[in-house]
Amino acid sequence: MGDQKHQASMLGAAAGAAGALAGFAAARTAMLKPSCPKGTPLSAEGYKADDEAVERFRELLRIPTVSRSKVEERDDAVFAQWIPALERLYPKVFEVAELHRIDDFGILLRWPGKDPSLDPILMMGHQDVVPTDGQAWDYDPFAAEIHAGEIWGRGTLDTKCVVCGFFEAASYLIGKGYVPPRDVWYFSSDGEEINAPTARHGAEWLKSHGVHPYMVLDEGGAVAGGAGLGVSVPVAMVGVSEKGHVDFTVRASSDGGHASTPAANDAANLLCRILVRITENPPKPHLTPVVEETLRELGAWAGAPYNGIFANFWATRPLVEKLMAGNPETGAMLRTTYALTQLKGSSTHNVLPTVAEANLNVRVAPFETIEDALERARGLAAAECMASGISPDHAEVLIDEESPYGEPAPISPYADDPAFDYIHRCVTGIYPEAGFAPYVQNSSSDSLQFNAICKRVYRFCGFYYSEEARKLIHGANERIGVDVFKRGLGFYVAFLEHLGELAG
Repeated sequence: MGDQKHQASMLGAAAGAAGALAGFAAARTAMLKPSCPKGTPLSAEGYKADDEAVERFRELLRIPTVSRSKVEERDDAVFAQWIPALERLYPKVFEVAELHRIDDFGILLRWPGKDPSLDPILMMGHQDVVPTDGQAWDYDPFAAEIHAGEIWGRGTLDTKCVVCGFFEAASYLIGKGYVPPRDVWYFSSDGEEINAPTARHGAEWLKSHGVHPYMVLDEGGAVAGGAGLGVSVPVAMVGVSEKGHVDFTVRASSDGGHASTPAANDAANLLCRILVRITENPPKPHLTPVVEETLRELGAWAGAPYNGIFANFWATRPLVEKLMAGNPETGAMLRTTYALTQLKGSSTHNVLPTVAEANLNVRVAPFETIEDALERARGLAAAECMASGISPDHAEVLIDEESPYGEPAPISPYADDPAFDYIHRCVTGIYPEAGFAPYVQNSSSDSLQFNAICKRVYRFCGFYYSEEARKLIHGANERIGVDVFKRGLGFYVAFLEHLGELAG
């Protein structure tokens, strides 16, 4: 009888604890709401983008500033047209701004403000675009034609729209007699798409001249439609960091010989097994605070069951990590990735190579370093050699020193930070229907170089990008809606016009 009472007591206590936990989870779920800026929304009241702004944009799109990984293949005559075109299209800006050239065609502009003692703002874009070679376009990618209310052309999304955002806003405000409260700098690279050193040189120039921005705003996220999880509103995704990037050369060696007598540990065979071991044994997923914040915002807009899941990471973290890791796109948010991009074996079809090589393009998570990623790959390569019954010196993994690389960017402040909230206020002023969230950018950008001189580096393009539009970046038929372009210009007007609201 005593045992039965004890068991009943234990069951009652367990039920009470379960009820308390359920109540705690329900309370946290009820508290999860879409984020709101702490200050009032900041709009571009009085500004209305016109068709002339669209025509200026189209003129810039017609300049085929295509990056080439080999500089000698770049058409310098085309790039030489860029600054004169800007000077002709936006004379008011160049009347008040100081122009500095960085490397061949990079641009640094200083728009003087009222108080030079305040740390300036740096806004960024890039005039170079990726090639269209081998792509099947419906319309000429450099004609900037308008069809069905959309402007078609390379650079419409990545990112001549951002370039125009700055120049249209600055030109409009200067025409009103506006002088910013602090200096505003603008940087534009001629080689962002190929990780050219222009951005690094621009950051070094600013540092050598004692310029330390309060905030940097570069391309990156956007007002994203189709954010997933059933979220029906667009969500402004602001990059507060970006993954590191590096290329590894993976090399396997053997004695070689005639292809008529292959062996299991021939260089090419061994290399393939090593690559499979590396790519199919990814690092353990890790849900970071930034990703948690991204998911909480999405969950708040999505409703049940996602709001309950993302409001209670204390209980759901292992499940969320497992589910996200199973999808390539979301899995990349949680860990370092290794992508096989190139293979090289024998130069002759019937000869076994003595050396086989591959390239792994590696994106390093913010909580790791390039060295961490390298040692992991080396360990897996050695393990495959041992499993194959040969010594680890038959394989090596090296950093490709000929390709640009960089460590992950530091996390810029976002929780209770005035600069991050200022961006939020500007977004809400132009896109009142949108959510707002920080995120970690998987791709690399020029902004990485400016972390050396500024702790607040944000990656955000103030235009609406639908799910379809995001898939067109770097692809055929890249295009942006005329109305989408005009509305996005308002974000840059708001951002520049209200700098007096920015603390610091």
